[in-house]
Amino acid sequence: MLPSFCTQTVTRVRPATATSRGSTVPDWTNATTKDIKGCSMQPAGTSLSQDGRVLGIMDGFTCFMPAGADVQAGDHIVFGSVTYEINGEIREWPSATGALDHIELNLVRYAG
Repeated sequence: MLPSFCTQTVTRVRPATATSRGSTVPDWTNATTKDIKGCSMQPAGTSLSQDGRVLGIMDGFTCFMPAGADVQAGDHIVFGSVTYEINGEIREWPSATGALDHIELNLVRYAG
């Protein structure tokens, strides 16, 4: 169980699916949302890219969620007014008893 200071709420955004040229693709125009309470958003890495053509940033957060939160790879997470992509797989953390304690997400946003 996450500590009592995990009081932030994030919004999970899950795309519907559509078929394009015979492939199943995300359909963000028909996405569904769900608020997830009891989270903790912690700043992670950030970087600046200056390749001579564009100035870009990568901003990262780590999100700790309660066990059983309805989230999966491919979802987006909205915190405040900023939308982040889930970077990589969802990590499940067991407690000392072996039960699922909490979920960890690596989040990233790109701009520029």
